[in-house]
Amino acid sequence: MSPRPKRQRRLNEPPAVTGFIPDDGDFDSKDIIILLYEEYEAIKLADYQALSQLEASKIMEVSRPTFTRIHDSARKKIAKAFMEHKHLRIGGGDVVFNEKWYLCNDCESVFKIDSSETTDNVICPVCHSKEIVEIQNADTNFRKYRGMHGRTRYRDGIGQQPDNCICPKCNYSIPHVAGVPCNSQLCPTCNIRMVRENSYHHKNIINKRKP
Repeated sequence: MSPRPKRQRRLNEPPAVTGFIPDDGDFDSKDIIILLYEEYEAIKLADYQALSQLEASKIMEVSRPTFTRIHDSARKKIAKAFMEHKHLRIGGGDVVFNEKWYLCNDCESVFKIDSSETTDNVICPVCHSKEIVEIQNADTNFRKYRGMHGRTRYRDGIGQQPDNCICPKCNYSIPHVAGVPCNSQLCPTCNIRMVRENSYHHKNIINKRKP
C-alpha cells in the first residue's frame, strides 16, 4: 500500500529574506541549517501573528497535528542556529504560493503576477531582463535576493540613508518604519517588493536598469 501523497502547504508569499547569519563570532559558512518555507510560515503565523494552531493550519491548508509538527521542527532549528551560531537559510519544501512570484537574476528585483495570468515569456518589469526564475520550492535561485549582500547593504551608513522605502520601477515611496523591512512592503501599483532608497540594493537596480 503506497503512502498517502503529501499535501502542499499553502503560503501567501515567499519570505522577504533568504536567511540569517550570526552578527559576530566564528561560524562555519558551509554548516547551514535549512528552515523550510512552511516552517518559516508556521513561525510567522503562530509566534509573530499570534494565531492559534487551528487558525494557522487552516491558512496553510494542513491538519492541526501536521501544523504542530511543522511548528515544532521550526522552533528546534531556530534554537539550534542560535545556540550553535549557525547560518540559518530559508528555502525549499513542498509549498504553493497564492500568486506567482519571480526573481530577476540580473537586478534582483522580486515581483509577482496573479496566479491566473500566463507565465510565458515573463520579463523583469524593472530592467526588462529575461533572466527570470519562479520562486517556488527550490532554494537555489532565490539565494541572491538580499542574502548575497547582507554584509554590504549598509555600506553608506544607516544614518545617511533616506527614511523612505521606494519601488524600483515607478519610484513610488513611503516613509520607512523602524523595524519593518522595506522588502516586506509591496508597491500597490507594480506588485514589486520595495527597497530602501539609496541602499546598496537600490543603487544596484538603478545601475542594471535597461532603457
